[in-house]
Amino acid sequence: MALKRSQVFGDRRDQIIQASAELFEKVGYHGASMQMVADAVKLGKPTLYYYFKSKTDILYAVHESLIVDLRERHAARVVQKLPLDAQLLGVCTDIFRQIDEHPGYTRAFFEHHDELNDSQKGEMRRQRNEYLETVSGLIAAGVKSGLFGKCEPRLTALGFLGMCNFAYKWWPRERQRTVEATAQALCKVFLEGLLRR
Repeated sequence: MALKRSQVFGDRRDQIIQASAELFEKVGYHGASMQMVADAVKLGKPTLYYYFKSKTDILYAVHESLIVDLRERHAARVVQKLPLDAQLLGVCTDIFRQIDEHPGYTRAFFEHHDELNDSQKGEMRRQRNEYLETVSGLIAAGVKSGLFGKCEPRLTALGFLGMCNFAYKWWPRERQRTVEATAQALCKVFLEGLLRR
C-alpha cells in the first residue's frame, strides 16, 4: 500500500514538473505563477504546495530531470561498451532529443539557472561539471587511442557541448530532418573537421 502511494506521489510530481516546463515555455518562467501551475494540473493551490514548496523548487526539479536523463543515457552506452565516436554521437543525439521532445525543460535549463537558490545552483553546477568531465574524458580517451586527432579535451568538450546546447535556439525553426540525422550531420563535421586533407 505504501509503495502504491509512493508511486502515485511520484507520478503526480512528474506531471507537475512536465506541466510547469510547458508553462515556462509558453509564458516564461517569470510569467508563470503557482496558481497557473495548479490550474494546469487541476490541483488546488494548497495541494500543489504539498508537492513543491515554491516555483524555484519546481524549476530545480526541471533542471534535475534533464541532467539526470542525459547522464543515465550516457551511462547506458558506457555499459554497452559502444565505440567512443558512437558515444560522442550519442551525447549529441541525447541533447537534440531533449530539445525536440522537451523544449520547456531545455529552455528552463539553459536560461533560468540563475533563478535557483544558492544550494540548488551549487548542486546543479556540480552535476553539469561532472557531465562536462564525462564528455571531456570521452574525448581524451579517443585521443589516447588514436581515434581522434590531438586536441585539448576539455576545451574541445566545451565547444562540442556548446554546439549541441545552442541548438535549442534554432532547432524548432529548422526541424527538417530527424533528431538522429541532425546529430549525425553535426558530429560528422565536428569529428572530421572542415579542412580537406
